[in-house]
Amino acid sequence: MRGFLLSLMFVACFSLQLFPQHRTNLRQLSVTQLQNGMYLEALNTLNDAIRYEPGASDLYFFRGYAKYGLDDFIGAETDYTRSLELFPYQPDVLVNRAIVRSQQEKFDEAFGDFSRALEFDSTNATIYLNRARISLYTKRFDECINDCYQVIRLDDSDELVYLLKGSAEMGLGNQYTAIASFQKVLEKNPGNPFGPVQMGAAWMELEQPDSAIFYYDRALRLDSSNIFALFNRALARAQKQEKQGALDDLNRVIILSPYNSYAYFNRAVILSELKEKKAAIRDLTTVIRLNPENLISYYYRGLLRTETGDLQGALEDFTRTVELYPDYADGYMARSGVKEKLKDRKGAATDHQLAMEAAARNQNRPDTLDFDEKNYLKNLIKLTGSFEEMNTLNSKFQNQYVDIQLSPVFNLFFGQAPYDKIELYDSYPRKHYYTSIISLANRPYLMSDSARREVVGRQTILLDSVSRNPESYLIRAVSYTGLKQYDRAISDCDSALRLDPDFVLLYFARANARYGLYQQRQEEVQAQRLPGIGNPVETEPDSARKLENAVILEAMLLDYKKVILLDPDFPFSYYNRGVILSALGNYREALSDFRKSVELKKNLAEGYYNLGLIYLLLKENYSGCRYLSQAGELGIADAYRVMKRFCYE
Repeated sequence: MRGFLLSLMFVACFSLQLFPQHRTNLRQLSVTQLQNGMYLEALNTLNDAIRYEPGASDLYFFRGYAKYGLDDFIGAETDYTRSLELFPYQPDVLVNRAIVRSQQEKFDEAFGDFSRALEFDSTNATIYLNRARISLYTKRFDECINDCYQVIRLDDSDELVYLLKGSAEMGLGNQYTAIASFQKVLEKNPGNPFGPVQMGAAWMELEQPDSAIFYYDRALRLDSSNIFALFNRALARAQKQEKQGALDDLNRVIILSPYNSYAYFNRAVILSELKEKKAAIRDLTTVIRLNPENLISYYYRGLLRTETGDLQGALEDFTRTVELYPDYADGYMARSGVKEKLKDRKGAATDHQLAMEAAARNQNRPDTLDFDEKNYLKNLIKLTGSFEEMNTLNSKFQNQYVDIQLSPVFNLFFGQAPYDKIELYDSYPRKHYYTSIISLANRPYLMSDSARREVVGRQTILLDSVSRNPESYLIRAVSYTGLKQYDRAISDCDSALRLDPDFVLLYFARANARYGLYQQRQEEVQAQRLPGIGNPVETEPDSARKLENAVILEAMLLDYKKVILLDPDFPFSYYNRGVILSALGNYREALSDFRKSVELKKNLAEGYYNLGLIYLLLKENYSGCRYLSQAGELGIADAYRVMKRFCYE
């Protein structure tokens, strides 16, 4: 599909001679980048091109395609819609929008786009082919088969149509008809490994694992790293009780796809059957880390922990199980058994009663407690982890792992750095500023500690030799903050405010220094809680420390409030306060501040990124993903990795 779309881009370039050379170069460069799969680079190029030509329909189409390549389906839909608003008669753009809408499960709108595209071009086999793919996904098997026949009538050259047709026939239970379709795939393109993969799946449905393994072996001879063939062969081998072979295949899947929940879960199943319970627990722990709301993994790990004598761990797992699914009778019954072993007879009796009540509410779904007798391979729950390859060395950018955390606070910046690494604020002709342009950054590495010490030395000489001025105090205070000498930074701000109590940036710098001091104290407490030689364990901070921290927080928030009072249009005061409120767990207040920051500074990528993360944290995924899409468009690459994990399950 992407190859087809890229070929269309050359058609769209017929009018290049109408534009100045620079704009033409941007357009040509973006097409080249898209052809080479350089989606992030193409996105940046197209942002520049659109600034020159905001009314060019094809540029939005290209940018939508770049976002599609990054799995930003929300952003792609927005750009395709803009392209159609500028020029409505584009069946190819409609097809693309249908695809990204289907990725967001907007199926009615997607099918509407396909119908509209066919009104413009009823003989385009690609439209029928893509509609067949969505029909298959939505289990509209008859409609999928009908569209496949249309494709075969118009263009019988692509084996994909027979893959779709065979898969739909499998969905209808017509396994032998499906096998005939997959045989056409093998005839048309013997080098396509997905032909034998699907053939193997059909034989598995017919409960003939030997035939299935024959075709999975064939697929793996074509592509030894095909994780679908490896994974399904593991299931077939497990069905034949060839557990070591199944383990070998799952081990290989995990090497190729180290964040693949399905592989870890199934390996845990086989390891538990082989009585390697500690290894099974490790794999289930990995599944939980990747999918923290998958209740069945907590439940099975709890059973294994019970068997290995880890009763406290089992209790925690069963508690989490019933928190996630309060009607799960097995969870209460298992927890009752653990509490009985822990001599908590009252708690055990309560859980037993809860289990009976839950079972009564679910009479048509009887539960069983026999861990060994559960048929794991036939009762797998679809986990939320992506089955796509997640190897950080060679996978798509957005599939790479990211440690998700908020973008940090902005500090004033008095050094030299590339323009795209800093933010500027135009303070002219506002009151309470000493300069007309303010530089800020939230990347501490932009200035070395040695450079900061040089700045401290220069400003100290000025303050000692010349009449003291607030700006020198400010510059030295910001440098002290960068050196983590927060008390000195706060002292400098206090001294300067006695000279000019309305100098707005002093309050901003002092708030940042106080935040640094607060974080430092929190880190010290955390270190004290870690047991070690000569390092006593502290269960809770003492009351004096708690009071000091509360005073620091209150003073810090008052400083940001003063900044806003003196200059209500300064976006970074809202942004920084949002970061701090988030750290304190005041997420709704933080959202309000982040929204205000991006209202005041439309291109503040970090503001959109943090909005997206907080909304995801609050389980409001649609809003979160829309903000992440904007952050990605503005240059925060990690936004696409987060979207891959949380926006499109």
